[in-house]
Amino acid sequence: MASKNVHDGSITEDMLDSLGFTDMATVGFVTSEVVDVHLSESQTQWDVIKDLLKTETTSDLTTVKRAFVLPMHNVSTDRLKASLKEHKISITNDYEKADFIIPHTNFYDNYSNIPNIPQTKMMFKLSNGYYCHDHRPLTQDYYDRTGNDVIIESRSQDNNYQHNMNYESAPFDSFIFSKMSLELASLVHNGEMQVICTDTILNQSANRIPITQQLIDDITKMADSYSATDDDVEMAGKIIPTIDPTGEPYLLYNSASMLDNISYKFNRNKDVMYWMDKHDIHRLSRCNAEDAIRYFDDKEQLDSRCFKALEVKCREQIQINNRELYTFKVQVKPEYRKYMKD
Repeated sequence: MASKNVHDGSITEDMLDSLGFTDMATVGFVTSEVVDVHLSESQTQWDVIKDLLKTETTSDLTTVKRAFVLPMHNVSTDRLKASLKEHKISITNDYEKADFIIPHTNFYDNYSNIPNIPQTKMMFKLSNGYYCHDHRPLTQDYYDRTGNDVIIESRSQDNNYQHNMNYESAPFDSFIFSKMSLELASLVHNGEMQVICTDTILNQSANRIPITQQLIDDITKMADSYSATDDDVEMAGKIIPTIDPTGEPYLLYNSASMLDNISYKFNRNKDVMYWMDKHDIHRLSRCNAEDAIRYFDDKEQLDSRCFKALEVKCREQIQINNRELYTFKVQVKPEYRKYMKD
C-alpha cells in the first residue's frame, strides 16, 4: 500500500534512467523530520515531469474506475467525489490502487531565496537557495547519517537567523522532486496510469446549471444584498461552482462586477474560487464592452447573440467630439460584421 505522504516511496536508478535524468542528486528537506528529495539542475527534466503529471491522456471516464487526486488540489474533494460518483468512479488515497490521477496547477510552484515551502508540495523550483545542515539537531543527524545537504526554507530555520548559520549556496536553479512526483510520472510514462484533468470531470457532470439572467438575479439576492443571511451566502457558494456560462457568455460579463465584489465572501470556498479563476471573473469585471468582445473572440466563445448584446454597450461608450460641425456614422469593422447576421 502506497502512502499518501508525498515524500514516502522508493526511487530506483532504472526509474530515473527511464525518465531521462542524468544529474539527479539527493538532498534533505525538513518536515517533521528530514526527508529525501531529489534535485536536478535541468529545466528540461522539470518540464518533462510536470508535463507527464498534468497532460491529459484520456477524457473517457468510462475506461477508469479509481482516481488519485494530486495533493493540494484547488477543488474540494467533496465536489470531485460528487462529480465522479455520477460515473461510478471512486477516489482513493493509495495511488497504487488508482488507474488515473487528477492533476491541477497547485502541485508545483516556484520559490526563491529562503521561502516558506509547503510540506505537501510535490515539486518545486528553488532559485538562489541555500543549504545548511548544522543549525538544528535533526538536520545535523540527517547529514551525519547520509552526507546529504539540507535545503533551508523559512519554516525549517527554527528561529535561527541566516547570518548566524553556516550556510552555502544551492545550485542557482534547483528543480526539486518529491518521491511521489517521480513515481507517478514513471507510472504515466510507462502507460500504467492515466491522467484526466479536473475540467474534464466537472464538465461531464449532470449537476451543471446553464447561466440565465434569473439565476444571476438569484445569486445577487443571496450574496450581494443587505438582506443576505449567512445561509443565503452558503447556498450561493453551492450554486456558483455549478454554473455553466458557455451558452450565454455575455451574461457572465454582465455579472462579473457583482461576482468579483462578493468573491471575498468565498475566500475559504475552494470550489467557488476555482470557478471564478477558471472564468476570469476578476479580469472580466475590469473590462469594458469592447474588451469583453475581444476576450470572448480570443476564447472562441463569441457568437452573434453575444456580440450583439455587447455591441449595444460599446455604442453607449462611444465618445465623439466636434458635433457642432460634423455628423458621424458608426460602422462595425468588417471582421466583426458576420456577427451582425442572425
